[in-house]
Amino acid sequence: MDHHMIIDARVRPPYKSLTQVLAPEPGARPAVKKSPLVSGYERSPSMMQRSWELFMDEMDSAGVDMGILVGRQAGHRIISNDDIAELRDRYPDQFPIALAGINGANVDEGIREIERTLRGMHFAGIAVDPGWWNPPRYIDDPANFPLYQRCAELDGVLYLTCSLMQGPDISYAEPWRIQRVASAFPTLPIVVVHAAFPYASEMIGVMIANAPLGNIWVIPDFFQFIPGFPGAQEWVDAANHFLGDRIMYASSYPVRPLAQSISEFTRFSYKPEVLENLLSGNVSTLFGLK
Repeated sequence: MDHHMIIDARVRPPYKSLTQVLAPEPGARPAVKKSPLVSGYERSPSMMQRSWELFMDEMDSAGVDMGILVGRQAGHRIISNDDIAELRDRYPDQFPIALAGINGANVDEGIREIERTLRGMHFAGIAVDPGWWNPPRYIDDPANFPLYQRCAELDGVLYLTCSLMQGPDISYAEPWRIQRVASAFPTLPIVVVHAAFPYASEMIGVMIANAPLGNIWVIPDFFQFIPGFPGAQEWVDAANHFLGDRIMYASSYPVRPLAQSISEFTRFSYKPEVLENLLSGNVSTLFGLK
């Protein structure tokens, strides 16, 4: 395969507090069955050893040129934005862009953290997981709007995590809620992490309806590329025909390993120029990367 430039649009390397990104809920019941998210899964050395040094090696050997660092502050899953900034500043070539995790449960505190990170620390935007806040909130809850507003005013990009995992039930993934946010903040670039799985058709519908504003991108990540997942081919068809400039590749590490994610993603039949957009072109355009 020709080497494409690859920018992984969402990584959380095991650096300091970033190891807490998937922390299990304290006192949660043991799982009855292993999660399908780890089907066909080979844990990489960096995951086993929680080593960011090994992560850098894996990034290099997987042919990943850059990664977008994405924070999370939701319930018991707390990544320090200072740790993210430190990793970015240590490896600016590999991690040119970072998004601050924001906990919006307390809106005033959330806005203060948006100010601190976007104005003071050169973060490119914010990442929110409202369905995991305490108490959980829908993405289009008006209580979140001041956070979105501030992000828009500071020219930030909003990463919205939206899937069947992100909330007490799958109503928290309903794509029409994203459409309402996109319409309320037409200048705010919104990236839908997990592409509102399992609502692939509805999410594609929202993006078709959003075309005149053009402020929604998606990262279907492992919900598309794990073999056998519903809706996977719908994203390929949409990319090849009319959404090739709106979809971005990501492993969402540590949910899936870097090299395995790329091979699972590139087995689909994308047109060559579309694949190039998905692997690097779209994220470069969105963040103004050279």
